[in-house]
Amino acid sequence: MTSRSHRSTLLAALVLVTGCARNDDPAGRPPAAPVVRESSTEYSFFWFDSSGAVHRVGRVSDVPPEARDRVLVQPLDAAAAGGAWAFVADLRRPGENGAFPVQVLTREAYSEEVRQRMAASRPAETPATAADAGPTPALPAAGGKVVLYLTQGCPHCRRAKEWMTRAGIPFVERDIEADAAAARWVLQNTGSTAVPVFQVGQRVLQGFNPDALRQAVEAELGIRLL
Repeated sequence: MTSRSHRSTLLAALVLVTGCARNDDPAGRPPAAPVVRESSTEYSFFWFDSSGAVHRVGRVSDVPPEARDRVLVQPLDAAAAGGAWAFVADLRRPGENGAFPVQVLTREAYSEEVRQRMAASRPAETPATAADAGPTPALPAAGGKVVLYLTQGCPHCRRAKEWMTRAGIPFVERDIEADAAAARWVLQNTGSTAVPVFQVGQRVLQGFNPDALRQAVEAELGIRLL
C-alpha cells in the first residue's frame, strides 16, 4: 500500500512540522497547548492520507473527516512554535467551549509515532530490506562545498546561509520540505528532526554554530577562512 517514496514523504513531513533546530529541554515544562477552533486561521494543519502522503492546509475544514483524529498543529507565529514539542489535535469533535482537544508531545515521542505509522503502512508481504533498516548513504554533494539541509521558513537556516555567504564558504542547499530523500537522510544521520544540518566532508553538524562550522570547513574542505 505504501511505497518507499511514501515512507520517505512521512519523514519529510516529520521534519517539516518540527521546524528549526532548537536547544529546548524536552524534560522541562511543556508549553501550553494551542487553542484550536473551527474558525482558527493562525495555524497550519498537517494530516496523512491512506497512502502515507502528507498534506498541509490552513483551516480545520480542509482536513478530511477520516484524517482528523491525529492532526499536527503548527502555529504560524514562530514565537509560538513548540520547539522540542509537537501539538497533536483531535479535530473530530470540539469541546463545550468550541475548542478541539490538543495533546502536547515531545518531538521524540512524535518521531516514534511517525516511525510506527511507517512500519504499519509497510505491506505485510514486503519484508524490510537491509537498505530499509540500515543508514541512508550520504546524498551526492558537490565537491569542496558544504551541503546545507534546511527549510525555507527556518530563521536559523537563513542566518546560516547569510553567515556562509559573508565568510565566502561555498555551499549547496537541500530543502527537506521538497526532497524526501534529504529528509530521510537528516533523520537517520542525526537521530533528530531539526534543521539546519550541515554536511561538511565526512562531518555532520546539527544546529548553526559558527565556530564549529568554521572549524569543520577548514579541516574537511581545506578552505582557510579569515
